[in-house]
Amino acid sequence: MKKYIDMSYTEISNEHLETLEDTHILLFHEEQEKAEEIEFKFIKTGLEKKQTCFYTTNNPEALKERMGNFGIELDNNIQNNLLNIVPIPKEFEEYEKMIMGKVKSLPQDVKIRVVSTHYFDFNTDKKTESMEEIEQCVDDRFHKIPGNFICSFHVPSVDKKLAPQFMKNLLDSHHEILFLTKDEKIEKYSFA
Repeated sequence: MKKYIDMSYTEISNEHLETLEDTHILLFHEEQEKAEEIEFKFIKTGLEKKQTCFYTTNNPEALKERMGNFGIELDNNIQNNLLNIVPIPKEFEEYEKMIMGKVKSLPQDVKIRVVSTHYFDFNTDKKTESMEEIEQCVDDRFHKIPGNFICSFHVPSVDKKLAPQFMKNLLDSHHEILFLTKDEKIEKYSFA
């Protein structure tokens, strides 16, 4: 495992993420706005490369507005099926039911980029264990996913007592971990 401290948001989104090939990335963050800067740049760059992009969200209309404000061309990319906004249920239990079917239906014949956001309240062992199982299932299938996949977790949504074990367990099902700090730095961990 390698650790790099003091990478900036710009270095991660403009340089580092573009060097990765078929990588399952775990993004822990405290501020949605800062995480979205990285997520949106990742998607925008993929669209510019004509890659098929997927972005999961609880609120598709609000997301489209924020993406448009970021400078992502929505209408043509959605119409051409390059940008796919995937609505997810507001309740975790419903999300748990639908996510594996979505992962299985990802195209395997073109380069893809996926941002999967997680703003659920992870406040029970059952929810954290279910999320860990979902992430492990995705990772087990990852050799069939032709592209990069960012799983974005909002740390304040995780119960403080459950957070250490939950975060530790998620490490096992990802190839690279990014921790965004409030002082605009990133700690990066890679697993060979």
